[in-house]
Amino acid sequence: MIEGRRYHFSVSGLLYKRNALFYDRETDSLWSQLLSQAVTGPMTGARLAMLPTEDTTWEAWKAQHSDTRVLALVTGYDLDYAHDPYASYPLDRSRALLVAGGGVIHIYPFSELSNAAMPLVEDVASARITIVFDPETQTARVEGDRTAAVTWFVAFLDDLKNFYPEAKVYRAKRRHGARQ
Repeated sequence: MIEGRRYHFSVSGLLYKRNALFYDRETDSLWSQLLSQAVTGPMTGARLAMLPTEDTTWEAWKAQHSDTRVLALVTGYDLDYAHDPYASYPLDRSRALLVAGGGVIHIYPFSELSNAAMPLVEDVASARITIVFDPETQTARVEGDRTAAVTWFVAFLDDLKNFYPEAKVYRAKRRHGARQ
């Protein structure tokens, strides 16, 4: 819903900075998923509310949300949903957590989070947040009372740097005697 009107989105098949663009069927405007806004067409500049997401394993999710229901993989289409169609692309797939609030954006590379003491308490804009990273499942999330003040999601590190060049990139404090 944008300004009281419902829009329906589909994949355009186009890329912008290596990232998929969607289009709305009502105006054919193209939308960037990482910017959460229309980048061409009549809706250019219009923004979608960014919702927090968690990229985790099914086992970890089910343990925390036992009442979750899942759509069946049998869809009537001849698609292998277990196969990543982009796996052969020569892309750096290093992942990172983006946290945004009050016009301030921080990027937390998983490679740095794996070296940080957990949980990690940070200030993003005026919000004190807690970041939890699980190196075993390679998942990161924001927890605590102030999560409503920020938006967060996981994406590829290089994509986040391309879309948000002004973002502060987190570097873990190195332990005494650790190699740099």
